[in-house]
Amino acid sequence: MRPYSVTYTPADDSTNGIATSTNSAAGVAFTQVATNAADNLAHLIIITPSKSVTGNYTITGTDADGKAQTETLATNTTSAVTSVKYYLTVTSVLAPAGITDATVQIGWTDDIVSPTYPLDWASTAAADIQVDVTGTINYTVQETFANVLAGTAAAWSSISALASKTALTASVASVGATAFRVLINSLTTGATFTIYTSQPVRR
Repeated sequence: MRPYSVTYTPADDSTNGIATSTNSAAGVAFTQVATNAADNLAHLIIITPSKSVTGNYTITGTDADGKAQTETLATNTTSAVTSVKYYLTVTSVLAPAGITDATVQIGWTDDIVSPTYPLDWASTAAADIQVDVTGTINYTVQETFANVLAGTAAAWSSISALASKTALTASVASVGATAFRVLINSLTTGATFTIYTSQPVRR
């Protein structure tokens, strides 16, 4: 695998970057002002109602790799609710049955995941991974052994030497790992991270 690098400037959290104080009939999509955080990264989605609502929000969009996904997010509270899945884009959020006259704000958090980066699983050499940062940012690199190129759902585990780091750090994925990704655990506005990786060719 040839060496490569990519740099991201992740968007900080926003409570209303996707929708601002909007109401909709039950089962109808809220009006959106945007579909994503404009940073090419996937974020958890946060929905904040103006008063108590009941039922389920239905979120439709794409995951970190641009694949379609949907999620049913239960609510029965005045508090904000946060998605379980990470979204690169949000194409619609359907209002819950008990929306009544409440308005909602829809945005994203600074819990972020990068796209999936495939590795040469057949190589006898581990892939080298380095992450560099500017500003204040906390990140974790995860790996998987799932056949991601065939569309198999991945189970992710952290690379211990690259977990909860805040500065330039380098380590290796496991031999046989099929892919890696970077999680952003927290950040301040303007922070950036650059991923570098290389892996010797199989022998």
